[in-house]
Amino acid sequence: MDKEDILQLLKKNALFNEWYSYVKDIIESDEFQIRKLYLHHDDSVYHHCISVSFKSYMIARNVGANKKNCAIAGLLHDFYPKAWQYSQELYEKYPDRLRNEKNIFHMHGFTHGKEAAKNYQKYYPEVVNKQITNAIKWHMFPLTLVPPLYKEGWIVTLADKIVSFTTINIKSVPKLVGLKKTIKIKKHI
Repeated sequence: MDKEDILQLLKKNALFNEWYSYVKDIIESDEFQIRKLYLHHDDSVYHHCISVSFKSYMIARNVGANKKNCAIAGLLHDFYPKAWQYSQELYEKYPDRLRNEKNIFHMHGFTHGKEAAKNYQKYYPEVVNKQITNAIKWHMFPLTLVPPLYKEGWIVTLADKIVSFTTINIKSVPKLVGLKKTIKIKKHI
């Protein structure tokens, strides 16, 4: 059973349906669909963000936080404009979507939250609010040093760590945070 089959199965679940009602329009948008081509650990940004979104929603239900804001912030927490990891398919379809700079002050772990917060406001202005923006911007705490201001941000931060640690290969951490070089993209002549 693949991930799409699991999504179809979950649609029969009441909790899933409530969560999905909050995020459906974003998930189905063309811009979010492109995240299927952005690599994230051993998966895609698309699937990672769906997992973080649902986990954030479930945690919010149990602690009395804003479920909708947690679901949306979880979905968009890694909605950065350019991919950090090379993907042949992304390079072939959207070569302008790959990040080229490797400056230590612009490493993924330190900057992508701010980039995602800015990018989601561009594509989804109808869902912008201070809780969602803050959760997306500071979800990498303690790496960013600035903690989330609202409990919804803490929930997204926690959900992201839980989901990431269940899918990450520990040997790839230096590469993922920008401390180790990745494959260089060769320009086609």
